[in-house]
Amino acid sequence: MAMSSHGALTKLFALVQQQAGLSRRKAQELIAAGEVSVEGQIVRDPFSSVPPHAVSLLRVRGHPLSLHAAEHRVYRYHKPAGMLCSHDDPHEGNTVGRVLRAEGFIGYTWAGRLDQDAEGLLLISNDGELIHRLSHPRFEVVKTYHVRLRRTPNVAELRRLFAEMRRGVHSEGDLLRIQTGTLAGTPPHPVVQLCEGKKREVKRLFS
Repeated sequence: MAMSSHGALTKLFALVQQQAGLSRRKAQELIAAGEVSVEGQIVRDPFSSVPPHAVSLLRVRGHPLSLHAAEHRVYRYHKPAGMLCSHDDPHEGNTVGRVLRAEGFIGYTWAGRLDQDAEGLLLISNDGELIHRLSHPRFEVVKTYHVRLRRTPNVAELRRLFAEMRRGVHSEGDLLRIQTGTLAGTPPHPVVQLCEGKKREVKRLFS
């Protein structure tokens, strides 16, 4: 494609990689899949030469690449029940990754580990270090979970249950432990806080 030159040229994949915060391979795959356009034209060759100012002319899945500028951004997203917390989307299923890609949030990921049938807050960001610090148990970031049960135990039962959970519950080879456990809301329901996010941890604690 013809394009006027302003200064030194750069490879298209390098521009996408830098601006979208992707790995070299991911940037090349995105271009080869026809997801990137320059001046309204889809370009499938990752090694096409473009001027650096072309970043203002780039679009990923129809969204301006400037959306993914170098500055770090954080968004709140309420994941509905029925949506899977996954980047993998072989069949364009109902996943958080599909929603991000559809909205043009290339190079973004999230903090928050929720089962498919759970709903709640996810923090979406292109700041990988922030997501790591929010997610890794080593940093002991407290997460709060509101639990809905088919039958809410009485207060005495819950006190015994919370005390047991604070000491630690062995399940499937893991030691599961909460920081705090209380009752809240009307009708009252358990609210637990924990620093980790093992697979199905809250469900396993209350099973």
